[in-house]
Amino acid sequence: MDFLTSTILSGIAYDLLKCGFLLTADNLKDRLKEWVIDDSSLSVLAGEVNKLSLTDGMSESAIEKRIQASPELISLLENIKPIAEGNTIIQSHSGSGDNVGRDKVIHQGR
Repeated sequence: MDFLTSTILSGIAYDLLKCGFLLTADNLKDRLKEWVIDDSSLSVLAGEVNKLSLTDGMSESAIEKRIQASPELISLLENIKPIAEGNTIIQSHSGSGDNVGRDKVIHQGR
């Protein structure tokens, strides 16, 4: 997945509304930890979602349909990228010696 999708955002909005929370930039920031998004974009995203007049009685799919019907939200979502995962080092080792995946510090004992 290259960008945040309306399905993910609708799930977040549904969960927040179901628990009685308001859709604010701070609430979205807490839920979007895996995505690269700055505070000003979060505020715009929260504002655009709030313009949809979502209620706690709506289903997740109804929320998703409203999000997909908003060109402004779709444009915002397409520019939010997931945080890159760290490097994974897979090693196999046989024999004697060290199996060091990254930087090794050797203390000379001086």
